[in-house]
Amino acid sequence: MTTPASPATQTCTDHRIIVTGCDSTYFVLVAELVASIRAYRPTPIGVIDCGMTPDQRATLHAQGIRVLPPFIPDYAPRRALRRRPSLGINISKLWLDRMLPEFDLILWLDADTWVQDGMAVERLFAAARSGTLAIVPEIGAKRADLLGVRWICPGWMQIRSFLYKNAARARLPFSIRRRIGAKPLLNAGVFCLHRQAPIWPVLRRWQALILPRRNMAFTQDQLCMALAVYIDGLPVTFLDNSHNYLGPWLLDEATGQLANLFFPHAPVGIVHMASQKAMRAALDNTMPVPTVQGGQVALNLRYGAMRLCRAAAVG
Repeated sequence: MTTPASPATQTCTDHRIIVTGCDSTYFVLVAELVASIRAYRPTPIGVIDCGMTPDQRATLHAQGIRVLPPFIPDYAPRRALRRRPSLGINISKLWLDRMLPEFDLILWLDADTWVQDGMAVERLFAAARSGTLAIVPEIGAKRADLLGVRWICPGWMQIRSFLYKNAARARLPFSIRRRIGAKPLLNAGVFCLHRQAPIWPVLRRWQALILPRRNMAFTQDQLCMALAVYIDGLPVTFLDNSHNYLGPWLLDEATGQLANLFFPHAPVGIVHMASQKAMRAALDNTMPVPTVQGGQVALNLRYGAMRLCRAAAVG
C-alpha cells in the first residue's frame, strides 16, 4: 500500500483550489472575486452555496466553478441556521479538507475579498505547503492598539479584545481567556491549509465545543483557529497584512492600485472589504481615500470600481 506523502514532501505540482462562499446577496461580490482571481491565472475555484438562486448557480457552473453544499455537522445550531443560512459558510470553513479531498492545498477567501496582486495568492499557497496554517494576524496599521482596554479606575482595567470577549461568550475557562486575550486575532477571511495539515481535527474539536453555545456560529471559525494555535500549539505561518488588507486605505495614483499604508507603499495583495457595507452594496457608494501623492479621492474599494481606476491610471 502506498503511503500518502506528507505536506512537507509535496511539490509545486500540488493540486490547489481557491474556495469562497455566498448567498444570493453576496453573489455579485463573488463574481468580482472570481474575475480578480482569473485575471492573474486559471485556478480551480469552489463556491459554497448558502442561498444562491438557480440562475446564479448556473452562471458559476458555466464558468467551470464548483458549487458546493455547506458541510453542517450534527452539533450545529439548527435554529440559527434556519434564521440565517449563510452561517453555514463559516461553519464549513473548518471542514474543507473533507469537502475537497482531491485537492492538496486549499485557500479560503471571503466573498468580500478580491485579489489585486496574484503573488499574494502564491505566497499563501507556498506558506501552507509544509502543513502550517498560513494566515494574517490582525496587527499593524489597522490595529495600532493591539489590545482593547477600558480603564475602570487607577490600577484596574478591563480587557476588551475580540478573542477575550468571544472566549467569554463561549464560556471557556478563565485560564484559556487569559492566555489568548492579549494575542492578535487570526483573521479567518483569508487562510490557506494543506489537506493533510494536523490542525484540521483540532479545529473541529474546538468547533464541537463552541458551536452549540448561543450566538457563536458567526465568530467560531476565528476563535477555533486562535485556540488551535495559541492553546494547542499547532504550527502557524504568519503573513504580513498585504495578504489580507483591511485598511487604512491608500491609493497610488500612478498605478491606480491600493497601496499599503506603510512605506514604501507596496501594492496591496488581497483586499478585504470587511465593515464596508455601503460599498459592498453598490459601486457608486464611495469613501474619501488619501493618495500616496498627497491628495485625496472618492473611491469604491470593490474590484469592479478599482479595475476602472487602474485602467485610467495606466491609460
